[in-house]
Order: sequence, then structure tokens, then C-alpha cells
Amino acid sequence: MKKTMKADLLLLLVTIFWGAGFPITKFALETITPLYHIGSRFLIASILLAIIFHKKLRTMTKAIILPSFILSTFLFACYALQTIGLQYTTASKSSFFSGLSVLFVPIISIFYLKARLKLNAAIGIALATLGLLLLSYNGDMFSFNFGDFITILSTICYAWQLLFTGSYVKKHDATLLAIVQLFFVAVYGFIGALLFEPVPTGVTLLSFNSLMFSAVLCTAFAFWIQTTIQQYTPASHIALLITMEPVFGAIASFLFLGEILGAKGMAGGVFIVAAMLITESQLQLTPGNIYRLFRRRFIGDINTD
Repeated sequence: MKKTMKADLLLLLVTIFWGAGFPITKFALETITPLYHIGSRFLIASILLAIIFHKKLRTMTKAIILPSFILSTFLFACYALQTIGLQYTTASKSSFFSGLSVLFVPIISIFYLKARLKLNAAIGIALATLGLLLLSYNGDMFSFNFGDFITILSTICYAWQLLFTGSYVKKHDATLLAIVQLFFVAVYGFIGALLFEPVPTGVTLLSFNSLMFSAVLCTAFAFWIQTTIQQYTPASHIALLITMEPVFGAIASFLFLGEILGAKGMAGGVFIVAAMLITESQLQLTPGNIYRLFRRRFIGDINTD
């Protein structure tokens, strides 16, 4: 099996874990408060990554601290808001809303990096908006609730984290950034938990196992896989595969929690996945390219008959 195919399969496995992580986290939150869950999850993940990449730790310098701290601030805000949002919305809706980061990145880039909005992104934004409306409409009124709003805020934080990461990895080792960043997120989580939450008591085995699933597979393993497969798979290809996360999230939510999106919800999910795929597409959607593609596919076929 080729290395690229192995990389794709491993990343697909990570995407399945991420999708399943939405309903599984709801099990953990039954007896573990959100901030204690984040602190524990990221501490376990950072320790595991430190063990795996212990040789790299010898090359770590003070220069890695500031960028890791900045990245951890956005990452903590992302996971804190996402975890809190899960208490007020369904796991299936949360998985779709969380996937919108691939749309927020180009939007933020317009203002932060003075980038031009490509037609890909414009079409993606329109489809995603339609998808959000369908996900929020229950037939009588829009059911866009507090949890949905909080989850979308978390996605915006993640988009900022992606943008800053793109700048920092050019100057610092990506693996060390990941390890130190995850550790800082754990510190944030425990500080917030000590200030605002009671110490969890009576943690069930189901909640503990759910926590370990998130820490080991959705965080430590996922970060390690992403770091490793960069040698064999381009970032654009990785982004396309990750867009399947909401699909796996909806499937897992149905299997584990019995959540059913319904016809409108499923249609909204399809629009959001399509929006993400179009936004990350390598085809430059310009009027000229669209015309040439149409002519080659249809007019060209007619002429050859």
C-alpha cells in the first residue's frame, strides 16, 4: 500500500474519531463539568504526545512559549465554547456547526490578511448559510438556540487558531507547538474549573471512558497523525478529508444518542458539507474556468458525436 493511501486512511480514521467525539463527549459531561473535562483531556493528551516525541523536547527553547500561549488561548476558547455549547444543543448540530471553520478562515483572511474573496469561498458561504437555516428551522419557527450560537463562536475561535498556526509553523517546530499548546490549554481548563466549577464527584465509568476516548484518540492520537502524515499528504488534501467530520458526527449521534436530524436537518447538513468541499476545492472557480469546464463537458461531447 502506498504511503499516501495509508496517510489518507489514517486521517479518515481520525475524522471518524472526531465525528464520534461529539456524542461521546455528551456522555462525559453527564458527570464531569466542562472545564474539568477540558483540563483533564488536554493534560492527558499533552503527556502522551510528550512521551511519543520525547526526543524533540530536548530541542525546545523559550522561543516556543509565546506562540504556543497565543495558540492555546484560541484553542481553549474553541473547546470551552464547544463543550459548553454541547450542553444546550444536539451533538449532530454541533458537529456541523464546528465544521464551518473552513468557511470562516477565508472570511477572516479578507480582513486580517487583506486577501481577496474567491468565488469558491463566496459560493461556500452562500451554501453554508442556507444549510444553517435548514438545520435551525423546525417547520414552525427557527430553533437557533444558545448552544448553537456558542458552538459557532467556538468555530470562529478555531478559525483564528488555524490562521495563527499557519504563521507560527513557518518559524517553529510543529510538534513542539502542539505539545506546549495542549499543555497550556490544560492549564487554562483547570484554572477556570477551580474558579467556576465544583470538583466533579461520582464520576461514572461511562463518563471516564468517554473522557479517555477524547483525550487519547480525538486529541493526542489526532495531533500525532496530523503531524506525521504531512510528509505524504498536502494540506489541501487533508482539509478535504476533514470535511467528512460532520457526516460521521451525525451518524455517531444517531447510533449513540438516537438523534435524528430529519429531512430539513439532513438537507442542511448536505449543504454545509458541500459548502466546505467547494471552499477547499483546488479548482479556481472563475467565470472563464466555469465556461471552459461546461464547454468541455457538454458542448465538446456533442461535437464528437
